[in-house]
Amino acid sequence: MPSKKSKLQLYADECFPVPAVTYLKSLGYSIIHSYDKNFIQKSDQFHLLTSKKLGRILITLDRDFNDYETADLKGYPGVIIISAGSTTPLHIIKVCKKVLKFISQDLAKESLIKVTIDKLIKIKNGEIVYEKLL
Repeated sequence: MPSKKSKLQLYADECFPVPAVTYLKSLGYSIIHSYDKNFIQKSDQFHLLTSKKLGRILITLDRDFNDYETADLKGYPGVIIISAGSTTPLHIIKVCKKVLKFISQDLAKESLIKVTIDKLIKIKNGEIVYEKLL
C-alpha cells in the first residue's frame, strides 16, 4: 500500500470503474478519472493524448490498448492495462492493490504495462523488457 502521498500519477479512462478510482484515492493514489474532466465517449487516442498532457500514466481495462504494444510511446507517461478476468469494481480493486505497489512512474514511462492478478509485463517498442511474477 502506498503512503498517503503516492508518487504514482494515474489517469483512468472511461473503461476503468469509478468505484475503483475512489478506492485507490482512499489508499493515497493520485488518480483522475476521465469523468472528472467530462471526457465521455472519447477515443482511445484522445485518452492517450490526455494522459500525456496531464503527465499521468493511463490506466485502463480496454484491451484495444494492446494494439499499442509495438507503438513508440516516446514522451508518454505510459499505459497500464489491467486484465482482471472480471470487470467488477471489487475484482479490479483486488488486482490494483496487489500490483500497483510494484509500478513506478519510471517503470511505466514510455511503456505499455500489462497486469494480471499474478503477473506484470512491461513492453517497450514491441519487446518484453521486464516481467514479474506476483
